[in-house]
Amino acid sequence: MTISLLYHDLVDPSQADTAGFPGPLAARYKVSPHEFERHLDAVASLGRSVGLATVDRRPAVLFSFDDGGASALVAAEALERHGWRGHFFITTERIGHSGFLTVDGVRELDRRGHEVGTHSHSHPTLMAKLPDSRIAHEWQKSRMVLSEILGREPATASVPGGYSSSVVVRLAARAGYQVLMTSDPRARVRYVDGMAVFGRFAIRSTTSARTARAYAAGRRLLLARQAVEWEAKRITKTASPRAYQAARRLRASIGSRGGAS
Repeated sequence: MTISLLYHDLVDPSQADTAGFPGPLAARYKVSPHEFERHLDAVASLGRSVGLATVDRRPAVLFSFDDGGASALVAAEALERHGWRGHFFITTERIGHSGFLTVDGVRELDRRGHEVGTHSHSHPTLMAKLPDSRIAHEWQKSRMVLSEILGREPATASVPGGYSSSVVVRLAARAGYQVLMTSDPRARVRYVDGMAVFGRFAIRSTTSARTARAYAAGRRLLLARQAVEWEAKRITKTASPRAYQAARRLRASIGSRGGAS
């Protein structure tokens, strides 16, 4: 069993739009650097192995970060203080844009021993709804961009937007990736055309260090609860993905106004 923790950017709430994608919806998944340190200390107290995943290596716990926001190097430094390395997934179209890593930043992560993979090229919100040719382009284009930056083809990828499908997974394998990470909260690794597929447990801005520790410990009741919540979301996304996204944006907007009042 591998517990994959899914983070996004590390930034104080008052500066949420300075790293990664802007807006209240994205802010729901951004954790303050101070709170992240508390998460790391809590996970470290378990004494479990923390590492990087490959097609045939499964650490007990792994840390992953989606989007390629500018705070990735902050996360990398925090991990390194524990002697750990993480998976960083880059939205390649955003490299060099405000709030995102530069080319030098991507290379720095790689130089310091972190695993740099792709998070698609343009970060489509509803990737599974795209035509097969567009899905293939997203995987292939981002792979090409990262290859030029790193000097080698990336082995890992993660699905953007939390909306995957068997086609998205299969086309990632066909593009040459060895490891794919989804937002499906599962601890069991599966294989598709020789590619290892890891599920992940999403960390939100409100996730406490105690809860992060419980995830990493493999507390079955907590893991099952996120799985049930995810399945309900999956059904809604499949039935009406655009209505689901509109509802998410509305909830995030209401939440941000409430927090500011």
